[in-house]
Amino acid sequence: MNAALKVWPVCPRPQADESLPSWFERVGYEYAMSPALLLGAVEQATGSKAKFGISMPASRLYEPRVADRLIALANLSGAERDALWSSSSDWELNDRSFCTYCAHYCIADLAAGRSPYGRRVWQQAWCTVCKVHGSALTVRSLAHLPNNRSSWSHAALKSQRELLAPNRYRDLKVRSQPALRSTILGCLVEIEKTAATAIAGNPPNPLFWGTLTAVSFLMILEDVTTWALTHFETVRSWSVAEDFTATEEQEGYGLIGRGQRMSVSDYPPKRLTRGLRTITNPKVRGAALWTAHALLATCHTAASDRSSGTTPQDRQAALLAGSAPASRHWLAQRQTEWPPEYRRSRWIDVQVEG
Repeated sequence: MNAALKVWPVCPRPQADESLPSWFERVGYEYAMSPALLLGAVEQATGSKAKFGISMPASRLYEPRVADRLIALANLSGAERDALWSSSSDWELNDRSFCTYCAHYCIADLAAGRSPYGRRVWQQAWCTVCKVHGSALTVRSLAHLPNNRSSWSHAALKSQRELLAPNRYRDLKVRSQPALRSTILGCLVEIEKTAATAIAGNPPNPLFWGTLTAVSFLMILEDVTTWALTHFETVRSWSVAEDFTATEEQEGYGLIGRGQRMSVSDYPPKRLTRGLRTITNPKVRGAALWTAHALLATCHTAASDRSSGTTPQDRQAALLAGSAPASRHWLAQRQTEWPPEYRRSRWIDVQVEG
């Protein structure tokens, strides 16, 4: 391919809800080029120092010089440009590549005669469940590369674990709140839809979450999920969010499970905590969001082998009882930024529990 061409001779048009890294991968497929190689060619044409390699940090696609060049090469319309480089919600994953997917959507793409593509919403840190199909998102394997379209096959997608489970949540648009709150997936659907609503500027339902503004809810959600995902002990251990039973893993259709035991020394330099944005695996993020639902929601029913307290305070006491003193101290420090009335009416004193 001649990178000096003003317009690419062949260029797939972006789908309306497609993420930028997904579309860029599909362009590379047309020229038998990996995303990293294609991006290196684009950067060379901009006069920047090309960074050829096996992998490609998707963040480079958002750099202004690269973005301008891509818009010209692809002859993108204003609407296509605005969709691919849409405004940030501040909840995007740090890894902004096409890293997770819904198998149901990918099967539908194949049935429509197109290569499966990544939806923008899958790049959101709060998104671990497909709201249309009611199934857990899956980590994209190395086999699903743009130069190997055959790996996106009906057989391979249908063999995935979440497709083998009964799909009781296909009609999530018309759903019963009490029924959904009695399931792990239902809890996730509820808290993730609330997060999306809050990001759009709308406050959460006070009957379910207490009286909070959209900004306060998101702050508390970020604090609680970060607390649940962080290993505060000096010894190797699982975080609170990952310490789930085999029954909980099964009832969550593989969404929730134990990660690798970690200690503070396993964290990157200068990072003492980890939050939703830093974790690609939707299983682990889903575990943190389900834990947040248990701590924050008015109504929550646990899996069949774990008792669930009637009130948020009951569940807070149970989850905090086994946590390290350092973790309770960290959460107490974060709570000083929360609305005082909400904290008094909805929370226990985390410092004295355990």
